[in-house]
Amino acid sequence: QMKLQNHQAIGFVHRDKAHTHIHIYANRISLTGEVYKDSFIGKRSQLAADQVAKDLGLQRVQEVQNQRLMELKGIRQEIKNINDKVLGTRPKSLDEYIHKMKEHRVNVIPTINKSNQLQGFRMEYKGINLKASEVDRNMSGNRLIAQVSQNRNFTLLKEAPQSLQLLNKTVQLSSNLTTKIAKDIVKGAIKVVRDTGIGMGY
Repeated sequence: QMKLQNHQAIGFVHRDKAHTHIHIYANRISLTGEVYKDSFIGKRSQLAADQVAKDLGLQRVQEVQNQRLMELKGIRQEIKNINDKVLGTRPKSLDEYIHKMKEHRVNVIPTINKSNQLQGFRMEYKGINLKASEVDRNMSGNRLIAQVSQNRNFTLLKEAPQSLQLLNKTVQLSSNLTTKIAKDIVKGAIKVVRDTGIGMGY
């Protein structure tokens, strides 16, 4: 599926986690000297791995993730309820949001990439650690950032912020995050909070 048959490759079986998995490393230069085009390689390799698992009757990654999220449905709902309550107080900064979530025993952990840009958030509660978007899709980083940005002046966002204050310092947003916020603005997915509720989502 990946068309890497003419490339040197090596695989390693890892049993260091609850699920046994394999890491495969392939040379980008083929045995005849051609360079492998690696555009969208993450998505393509994910689809290829999924198809191999399907063909071999193995449990697929998405199935494992979905099963885990179903098992954590109660915890996810608790975190969502706390999030809704905190956003209902209209925090004017991410630091204020993080502080108020902490008061309810939810630890909000910013995800920073190698370029020192904010990519999103994880939520830690009662020993469970989840991506914010795994808790609920309306809690994804782009929607949370857009909501807090609007709370400062109660007007609709006109464009995605490029940076913001987080943990008492200025951080840049990843291009992926700003793109998602921009798309939500165009689609009208970001609402202004008026009297009640968090006012976000479709």
